[in-house]
Amino acid sequence: MIPGFTARLTQLLALIALAGLSMQVHAQVPQRPQVLLTHLTAPAGIGEFEWGLSIDRILAKQSAWLRQRSQPTQGYIYNLRTAIDASATWNTLVFNMDPVSPWLASKKQPPFENGMGDLELRGLMNATWPVWFLLTKAPDVKTVKDLAGRRVALGPKAGTASLMMEETLKAAGVYDKVVLQHLSFADITNGLLDDTIDVGLANLWMNGAANKIGPTQGIVTLQASGKPFRYVLIDRATLEKTRNERGVPYKIVNIPNGTLPLQTQEMSSFVNPDYVAVHRNFPEESAYEYVRLVIRHLDEVNQVGGIASIFTREFLPFGIDNLHPGAIRAYREAGLLK
Repeated sequence: MIPGFTARLTQLLALIALAGLSMQVHAQVPQRPQVLLTHLTAPAGIGEFEWGLSIDRILAKQSAWLRQRSQPTQGYIYNLRTAIDASATWNTLVFNMDPVSPWLASKKQPPFENGMGDLELRGLMNATWPVWFLLTKAPDVKTVKDLAGRRVALGPKAGTASLMMEETLKAAGVYDKVVLQHLSFADITNGLLDDTIDVGLANLWMNGAANKIGPTQGIVTLQASGKPFRYVLIDRATLEKTRNERGVPYKIVNIPNGTLPLQTQEMSSFVNPDYVAVHRNFPEESAYEYVRLVIRHLDEVNQVGGIASIFTREFLPFGIDNLHPGAIRAYREAGLLK
């Protein structure tokens, strides 16, 4: 026998045995099954679908088990109607939402004749706060009262932006006096440029926590054209009538002159605080993992530009009063909630 061979062999066998035991223990640790979320966003081209895709990429790179597939949709009314009817998918359904669609459902107005059903909304994070405007280059259209007889284009019929502006036009007494049509936001921009419409609905993005407003492609394109586009002024009294008498739950904001592209004077407008929603029984670990990774990799969302460029950590939970418990846990860990 070679001297020391028996001792070395014994050590080698012991190491092999320990390695086998370690592999056995590791094999006994259950692996979390992959979860695929479906994210209903908003019409493509306005920014929400685009930053949704950035979260898809973050989850794919950073989570061992959570994945997401974002989809463009017709708007928030469509999102809520789809969510109400899709109870079998509530554990994996994520959808962008606003205050107006549930308000319609609470009134059992079409397409929500049966209300909200069993769906109970909880929030994960802010989606955006869009500030809505009407734009024109018609020289004799200065205020909402001047719209009679004009070709006015609003957004998709299934979106709450159109409904909010329709209600505002009713409060102003001009809804039945305009030639109304519903177009995609890209087609509204094109229509304003080629004079196939006189007035069009457009928006900018607001970070409510920082009181900062960011660009949208439509406004950037109109400004770059060099044509004399301007905002159609809506007086605060009309906005308050829309909110207080007609019941539309939007926020009214005053915008100092010089805040916006194309702006030439102080003006008022309305904001619709939109957020990423789930059902009350959405799994807590999924909500936690989603929010935790968005907070940690928010810079990747910012790089999408447009709406996403004004996202901040503080804005993610700002003003949401129905946060999901898993989201609350993630925000508290990050020091964003007490």
